[in-house]
Amino acid sequence: MKEKNNRILNLILTTIPIVCILLVWQIEAKKINNEFILTDVGVTFKALVEILKQQEFYKSLWGTLSRTLIAFGVSFVMATVLAFLSRISKKAEVMIVPVISIIRSLPTIAIILLLYIWTDSSAKSAIIVTTLVVLPTTYSSMRDAFFTVDDELIKGLKLYKVPTHEMLLKVYFPQILPSTLLAIGGGIALNLKLMVAAEVIVSTANSLGYLLNTSKAYFDIASMIAVVVVSVAIGLIVESTFRFVSKKVGKWQ
Repeated sequence: MKEKNNRILNLILTTIPIVCILLVWQIEAKKINNEFILTDVGVTFKALVEILKQQEFYKSLWGTLSRTLIAFGVSFVMATVLAFLSRISKKAEVMIVPVISIIRSLPTIAIILLLYIWTDSSAKSAIIVTTLVVLPTTYSSMRDAFFTVDDELIKGLKLYKVPTHEMLLKVYFPQILPSTLLAIGGGIALNLKLMVAAEVIVSTANSLGYLLNTSKAYFDIASMIAVVVVSVAIGLIVESTFRFVSKKVGKWQ
């Protein structure tokens, strides 16, 4: 009974900020009273319904999601390998940290434009820059996860000359799984946000960024906000799903 009450309370507490945001949005829209600056909630909802009926939207959504998953997949593999090397070798970590710091400091917009020139492809430049931007964050998350494994246990395994691949699969993987799932959920959500931004800048075809640019060209503010709502909703769903699975995995352990 107590657990059920807690769930209801959490649902209410989660709903309150959303309702407040919608209320402020509606008040400001009515106050401005200009659809070319800010449309109200009702008009935006109608625009969202219309967008969801269009085949072009799903083609664009798939384009953005596929590029997002490719970029995250590459950054996640790279980050995991680098984090594992940092865990098993102090010398490797000393070499990796400056590279991660440099990547983290790169100006995102400048890199997007440079990659667009170098690759001559808006889709490729969007994927590469998103991979680079997400890599440091994912590396930090995976490094923290690897360092949660007990040092004494690792020393004991090395003493008994346990192969690295067995150590990774039978020791590291089970212990870092909950943290890894959180990193994946947050990483994909961040990747999606960055991907849409990159697509807007380089005008990537078949993308949510392209839909935003088209809406901007026609001053269709309602459609612009509707596309933003879709991307935010997808990010929240992905992150919440992985957080839920992470908690379940943590309990099983």
